[in-house]
Amino acid sequence: MLNSCEADYAATQQWFGGLTPPNLPFYVYADPNAGGAYHLTCAGTDVHVLSDGTLAPGFLTAEIVEVFEAAINNGWDCGFTNGESLSRVLAFDRHPEIAGDFNQTEQDWWASGHPDHVNDNSAGDTDQQAAGCGDLFLYYLHSQLTFAWPAICSAGGQTLGACYQSLAGYDSQQGFNDFIAALTTIDQGGTLALPPSGNPFPVKT
Repeated sequence: MLNSCEADYAATQQWFGGLTPPNLPFYVYADPNAGGAYHLTCAGTDVHVLSDGTLAPGFLTAEIVEVFEAAINNGWDCGFTNGESLSRVLAFDRHPEIAGDFNQTEQDWWASGHPDHVNDNSAGDTDQQAAGCGDLFLYYLHSQLTFAWPAICSAGGQTLGACYQSLAGYDSQQGFNDFIAALTTIDQGGTLALPPSGNPFPVKT
């Protein structure tokens, strides 16, 4: 974790336009009971991370992202789907070794009838199906529609649909419909054909 945390912080700072959050420095505690990682508030810089040398850097990166979300204050909310999903996909970008552990959340969302958590941000950060939807939609924005992570972070919005509308200039419901249509092309009997990274995009539509 020590070998990567400074580089992960620098990458996150670049994604968020050079912003420096308040309440620095981070205090990071290796905690075998962390269950991944947690901090008490979105802006909280006291972070507990599981004591696993392979997985800890990725989980710490997700918490760092959430602190930046609070600092930029443009709609990302770590307690709800949009902020939880952004913290996950940016952590996966830096640490793909943890991404595969979350693929099932994407499959579960698809299998449940793929409800619209893009335009409805009411699900909390522990709703794994909602976060799976959010992960896939952010991948769609980044890898299918080719918006860079700094542009996505800067756009923000109270929902992922609002982020899409700010970036693409189209109605957010159209964005969700196009997203579902793209995923339908990789549906194999109710299961998405996902790579280990969890990011199936770009796909041919």
